[in-house]
Amino acid sequence: MKILVNFKSGFKQTFIVPKEMLTVDFRNMAREIGGNIESIEFSLPSRQQKSMNSRANLSIGVVQTPDKR
Repeated sequence: MKILVNFKSGFKQTFIVPKEMLTVDFRNMAREIGGNIESIEFSLPSRQQKSMNSRANLSIGVVQTPDKR
């Protein structure tokens, strides 16, 4: 997941964070990097991207065997 952090200093940093990471751990890491945090913006994939990803995952699971003659 992409997260944009706006720091009180005016500095902005985009982080790519695994879904399993705890919010508290992320906040502490971001503070160590840029200082006090003003706001955090989460970027979720659009519906179109989600549907394309789900279709791609389904097609990966399909295996065709050769016809027997």
